[in-house]
Amino acid sequence: MAEKKQRLGRQEWINAGFRALAVKGPEGLRVEPIARELGATKGSFYWHFKDLPELQQSMLAYWEEAATGRIIARLEALPRGLRRLEALVQSVNTPHEAQGGAGAEAALRAWGRTFAPAGDAIARIDQQRLAFLQDCLTDMGVDAPELPALFYAAHLGLEQLSMNSDVAPVQTLTRLVEMIDKMSKIA
Repeated sequence: MAEKKQRLGRQEWINAGFRALAVKGPEGLRVEPIARELGATKGSFYWHFKDLPELQQSMLAYWEEAATGRIIARLEALPRGLRRLEALVQSVNTPHEAQGGAGAEAALRAWGRTFAPAGDAIARIDQQRLAFLQDCLTDMGVDAPELPALFYAAHLGLEQLSMNSDVAPVQTLTRLVEMIDKMSKIA
């Protein structure tokens, strides 16, 4: 007896959209190739989404919530200061394999350069992340307004380097946190 194929949900389509974006760039965000990758029909896609723009908006909303909102909400339950910053380093460097792995964030940023809704979502995400970093550093007694942007740039750059080399973002960012902690004790 043949195995019954499991029905795909919206999240599987969203994840497949991210994988297509990570592998093929914005040109990969087309219904038919994504359906093929999932072993599904276009009809399955249209069961869940009115059209491709709805999938794209769903991807952006998911990324904003999963890659920023949920992380910040979870970290806000921790003690303020160094502990939050250490936990942040651990949580942001968890690969999102279902959404294309370490390349997903870079692909999303590249998409944002040519697709205004993605650019708008990235701007909101960056603002939230930078504000959270600023709060962590302020709680540690670090008064360096440029430091959140430098820390964030280090994270994004290290993520890119790790895709093609042995660079270990978690260890490198952990070392950066140690330096910031020492800096906060000197100030």
